[in-house]
Amino acid sequence: MLRAFERSGDGVYAVDYDQKIVFWNPTAERLLGFRAEDVLGRECFDVIAGGDHLGHPFCGADCPVIECARHGRAPENYDVRTRAASGTPRWINVSIVVLVGRMKRSTLAVHLFRDVTEQRRKGMRMRQELSQLPASEKLDDEQQAASRLTRRETEVLELMATGLSTARIADVLSVSRTTVRNHVEHLLAKLGVHSKLEAVVYAARHRLV
Repeated sequence: MLRAFERSGDGVYAVDYDQKIVFWNPTAERLLGFRAEDVLGRECFDVIAGGDHLGHPFCGADCPVIECARHGRAPENYDVRTRAASGTPRWINVSIVVLVGRMKRSTLAVHLFRDVTEQRRKGMRMRQELSQLPASEKLDDEQQAASRLTRRETEVLELMATGLSTARIADVLSVSRTTVRNHVEHLLAKLGVHSKLEAVVYAARHRLV
């Protein structure tokens, strides 16, 4: 079944019940530089060693993502900061597909990820530039940021503000979850925020929704 992910455009790695990596596709190798033989059998949190934007550890033995997978649930997609094999910092956006096995311990958490480093950098640059502007100019810049949202991105933002999940937004707009995630990534970068929650708060403060 995992062979279906071999040619995925996203990086893909699968983790078993004990958090050991059991699959690593060629795109994962290209994005992060680790070869399959270097990571198979290792604990995922040892390889990814993810953290948030402040450097706080995200990955660990008590991973909430794996805990969800153990119960047959897939969490919302999320961003995590990691490092390539070269030591270069990378931001990746991760989606989870849970393959429920016949036995509880045979369940796999398949991680599909893409490199969003450049989007995060753009957001950081935008925030730095805003912090250096006078208050009156900040408002103008924020209004310009909002005006760069496409009609569809604005619709996604409005639905996010109502508390809908990615899956429900996809249903409402009759598009795929991947399309919704792409819209979310783009609007986060344009607004210069890190998360969907920050985007909703931003939208409320600036009366975008």
